[in-house]
Amino acid sequence: MKQRAIHQARFLVMLAVLLSSGSCSLFRTPGTAPAVFREDFSLLDPKGFPEKIKQLEEISQSHKSMSVRTRALFYIALAHMHYNNPSPDYSKALEYLDKYIVLESNNKDIDEIVAWKSTLHTLDSSLREHKKLEESYAQLKQEYERANKNRELLNKRINDLGQVIENQKKEIKNLGETIKQLDTVQREIEKKKKGIKRAGEKTPLAT
Repeated sequence: MKQRAIHQARFLVMLAVLLSSGSCSLFRTPGTAPAVFREDFSLLDPKGFPEKIKQLEEISQSHKSMSVRTRALFYIALAHMHYNNPSPDYSKALEYLDKYIVLESNNKDIDEIVAWKSTLHTLDSSLREHKKLEESYAQLKQEYERANKNRELLNKRINDLGQVIENQKKEIKNLGETIKQLDTVQREIEKKKKGIKRAGEKTPLAT
Protein backbone atom coordinates (compact mmCIF):
# COMPACT_ATOMS: atom_id res chain seq x y z
CA MET A 1 0.00 0.00 0.00
CA LYS A 2 2.90 2.37 0.77
CA GLN A 3 4.34 1.83 -2.73
CA ARG A 4 0.91 2.50 -4.26
CA ALA A 5 0.68 5.76 -2.35
CA ILE A 6 4.10 6.77 -3.66
CA HIS A 7 3.00 6.09 -7.26
CA GLN A 8 -0.16 8.11 -6.69
CA ALA A 9 1.89 11.02 -5.37
CA ARG A 10 4.11 10.85 -8.46
CA PHE A 11 1.05 11.02 -10.71
CA LEU A 12 -0.20 14.09 -8.87
CA VAL A 13 3.18 15.78 -9.23
CA MET A 14 3.26 14.88 -12.93
CA LEU A 15 -0.18 16.36 -13.47
CA ALA A 16 0.76 19.48 -11.54
CA VAL A 17 3.76 20.01 -13.82
CA LEU A 18 1.82 19.28 -17.01
CA LEU A 19 -1.04 21.54 -16.01
CA SER A 20 1.17 24.47 -15.01
CA SER A 21 0.80 27.52 -17.24
CA GLY A 22 3.13 27.49 -20.21
CA SER A 23 4.57 24.02 -19.54
CA CYS A 24 2.83 22.44 -22.50
CA SER A 25 2.09 23.45 -26.08
CA LEU A 26 -1.53 22.50 -25.50
CA PHE A 27 -2.01 25.78 -23.66
CA ARG A 28 -0.86 27.97 -26.49
CA THR A 29 -4.11 28.79 -28.31
CA PRO A 30 -4.59 31.29 -31.14
CA GLY A 31 -5.58 34.82 -30.25
CA THR A 32 -8.95 34.37 -31.96
CA ALA A 33 -9.97 31.64 -29.50
CA PRO A 34 -12.50 32.45 -26.74
CA ALA A 35 -10.97 34.28 -23.80
CA VAL A 36 -11.66 31.33 -21.48
CA PHE A 37 -9.12 29.29 -23.50
CA ARG A 38 -6.40 31.79 -22.62
CA GLU A 39 -7.13 31.81 -18.89
CA ASP A 40 -4.59 30.38 -16.46
CA PHE A 41 -6.56 27.92 -14.33
CA SER A 42 -3.79 27.94 -11.72
CA LEU A 43 -4.77 31.56 -10.98
CA LEU A 44 -8.50 30.86 -10.92
CA ASP A 45 -10.31 31.09 -7.59
CA PRO A 46 -11.01 27.44 -6.64
CA LYS A 47 -14.66 28.35 -6.06
CA GLY A 48 -14.89 29.50 -9.68
CA PHE A 49 -14.32 26.09 -11.29
CA PRO A 50 -18.00 25.00 -11.42
CA GLU A 51 -18.95 28.20 -13.25
CA LYS A 52 -15.92 27.94 -15.54
CA ILE A 53 -16.82 24.36 -16.45
CA LYS A 54 -20.39 25.41 -17.15
CA GLN A 55 -19.13 28.20 -19.42
CA LEU A 56 -16.89 25.79 -21.33
CA GLU A 57 -19.73 23.27 -21.71
CA GLU A 58 -21.90 25.97 -23.28
CA ILE A 59 -19.10 26.77 -25.75
CA SER A 60 -18.68 23.05 -26.57
CA GLN A 61 -22.39 22.80 -27.38
CA SER A 62 -23.34 26.09 -28.98
CA HIS A 63 -20.29 27.86 -30.46
CA LYS A 64 -20.58 28.38 -34.22
CA SER A 65 -17.07 27.03 -34.86
CA MET A 66 -16.61 23.27 -34.82
CA SER A 67 -12.92 23.62 -33.97
CA VAL A 68 -13.76 25.84 -31.00
CA ARG A 69 -16.42 23.41 -29.79
CA THR A 70 -13.89 20.60 -30.05
CA ARG A 71 -11.18 22.61 -28.29
CA ALA A 72 -13.64 23.35 -25.48
CA LEU A 73 -13.81 19.61 -24.76
CA PHE A 74 -10.10 19.62 -23.93
CA TYR A 75 -10.46 22.60 -21.61
CA ILE A 76 -13.45 21.01 -19.85
CA ALA A 77 -11.25 17.97 -19.20
CA LEU A 78 -8.48 20.28 -18.03
CA ALA A 79 -10.81 22.06 -15.60
CA HIS A 80 -12.11 18.77 -14.20
CA MET A 81 -8.63 17.40 -13.48
CA HIS A 82 -6.81 20.63 -12.62
CA TYR A 83 -4.89 20.50 -9.33
CA ASN A 84 -6.42 23.85 -8.32
CA ASN A 85 -9.95 22.41 -8.58
CA PRO A 86 -11.12 21.62 -5.02
CA SER A 87 -13.46 18.89 -6.33
CA PRO A 88 -11.66 17.24 -9.25
CA ASP A 89 -13.60 14.66 -11.26
CA TYR A 90 -11.08 12.48 -13.06
CA SER A 91 -13.75 10.25 -14.58
CA LYS A 92 -15.34 13.30 -16.22
CA ALA A 93 -11.91 14.48 -17.37
CA LEU A 94 -11.29 11.10 -19.02
CA GLU A 95 -14.72 11.25 -20.66
CA TYR A 96 -14.01 14.64 -22.26
CA LEU A 97 -10.48 13.69 -23.23
CA ASP A 98 -11.88 10.66 -25.06
CA LYS A 99 -14.30 12.89 -26.96
CA TYR A 100 -11.51 15.33 -27.82
CA ILE A 101 -9.13 12.57 -28.98
CA VAL A 102 -11.78 11.12 -31.29
CA LEU A 103 -12.43 14.50 -32.92
CA GLU A 104 -8.78 15.60 -33.01
CA SER A 105 -7.05 12.35 -33.97
CA ASN A 106 -4.84 14.22 -36.47
CA ASN A 107 -3.77 16.89 -33.99
CA LYS A 108 0.03 17.13 -33.67
CA ASP A 109 -0.37 17.16 -29.87
CA ILE A 110 -2.56 14.05 -29.78
CA ASP A 111 0.25 11.76 -28.58
CA GLU A 112 0.86 14.07 -25.66
CA ILE A 113 -2.85 14.11 -24.82
CA VAL A 114 -3.03 10.31 -25.03
CA ALA A 115 -0.12 10.18 -22.56
CA TRP A 116 -2.11 12.49 -20.27
CA LYS A 117 -5.07 10.19 -20.59
CA SER A 118 -3.03 7.12 -19.68
CA THR A 119 -1.60 8.82 -16.59
CA LEU A 120 -4.99 10.18 -15.63
CA HIS A 121 -6.63 6.79 -16.07
CA THR A 122 -4.04 5.20 -13.75
CA LEU A 123 -4.58 7.94 -11.20
CA ASP A 124 -8.36 7.63 -11.43
CA SER A 125 -8.16 3.85 -10.93
CA SER A 126 -5.84 4.29 -7.94
CA LEU A 127 -8.14 6.85 -6.35
CA ARG A 128 -11.18 4.63 -6.92
CA GLU A 129 -9.40 1.70 -5.29
CA HIS A 130 -8.28 3.96 -2.45
CA LYS A 131 -11.87 5.10 -1.93
CA LYS A 132 -13.08 1.49 -1.80
CA LEU A 133 -10.39 0.68 0.75
CA GLU A 134 -11.41 3.68 2.84
CA GLU A 135 -15.05 2.57 2.71
CA SER A 136 -14.06 -0.98 3.67
CA TYR A 137 -11.94 0.38 6.51
CA ALA A 138 -14.81 2.57 7.75
CA GLN A 139 -17.21 -0.39 7.61
CA LEU A 140 -14.79 -2.65 9.49
CA LYS A 141 -14.22 0.08 12.04
CA GLN A 142 -17.97 0.41 12.62
CA GLU A 143 -18.31 -3.35 12.96
CA TYR A 144 -15.43 -3.40 15.42
CA GLU A 145 -16.93 -0.55 17.43
CA ARG A 146 -20.31 -2.31 17.50
CA ALA A 147 -18.64 -5.57 18.55
CA ASN A 148 -16.63 -3.70 21.17
CA LYS A 149 -19.78 -2.00 22.45
CA ASN A 150 -21.59 -5.33 22.58
CA ARG A 151 -18.60 -6.81 24.40
CA GLU A 152 -18.70 -3.97 26.90
CA LEU A 153 -22.43 -4.52 27.43
CA LEU A 154 -21.85 -8.25 27.83
CA ASN A 155 -19.04 -7.62 30.30
CA LYS A 156 -21.32 -5.29 32.26
CA ARG A 157 -24.08 -7.89 32.33
CA ILE A 158 -21.56 -10.52 33.47
CA ASN A 159 -20.26 -8.18 36.18
CA ASP A 160 -23.79 -7.31 37.27
CA LEU A 161 -24.74 -10.99 37.39
CA GLY A 162 -21.56 -11.76 39.32
CA GLN A 163 -22.46 -9.04 41.82
CA VAL A 164 -25.96 -10.50 42.19
CA ILE A 165 -24.43 -13.94 42.80
CA GLU A 166 -22.06 -12.51 45.42
CA ASN A 167 -24.94 -10.72 47.14
CA GLN A 168 -26.94 -13.96 47.14
CA LYS A 169 -23.97 -15.81 48.62
CA LYS A 170 -23.78 -13.28 51.43
CA GLU A 171 -27.52 -13.49 51.95
CA ILE A 172 -27.41 -17.28 52.03
CA LYS A 173 -24.52 -17.15 54.49
CA ASN A 174 -26.41 -14.71 56.69
CA LEU A 175 -29.50 -16.90 56.53
CA GLY A 176 -27.35 -19.90 57.51
CA GLU A 177 -26.03 -17.97 60.51
CA THR A 178 -29.58 -16.95 61.45
CA ILE A 179 -30.72 -20.57 61.20
CA LYS A 180 -27.86 -21.65 63.48
CA GLN A 181 -28.84 -18.96 65.98
CA LEU A 182 -32.48 -19.99 65.85
CA ASP A 183 -31.48 -23.63 66.31
CA THR A 184 -29.42 -22.68 69.35
CA VAL A 185 -32.30 -20.69 70.81
CA GLN A 186 -34.66 -23.59 70.11
CA ARG A 187 -32.37 -26.01 71.92
CA GLU A 188 -32.17 -23.67 74.89
CA ILE A 189 -35.95 -23.43 74.99
CA GLU A 190 -36.25 -27.23 74.88
CA LYS A 191 -33.74 -27.56 77.72
CA LYS A 192 -35.68 -25.07 79.80
CA LYS A 193 -38.92 -26.90 79.08
CA LYS A 194 -37.39 -30.21 80.17
CA GLY A 195 -35.91 -28.60 83.30
CA ILE A 196 -39.28 -27.16 84.31
CA LYS A 197 -41.01 -30.49 83.69
CA ARG A 198 -38.54 -32.42 85.85
CA ALA A 199 -38.79 -29.82 88.60
CA GLY A 200 -42.58 -30.21 88.58
CA GLU A 201 -42.33 -33.97 88.86
CA LYS A 202 -40.07 -33.77 91.97
CA THR A 203 -42.28 -31.30 93.90
CA PRO A 204 -44.65 -33.26 96.37
CA LEU A 205 -48.34 -32.63 96.15
CA ALA A 206 -49.84 -30.59 99.03
CA THR A 207 -52.29 -32.47 101.43
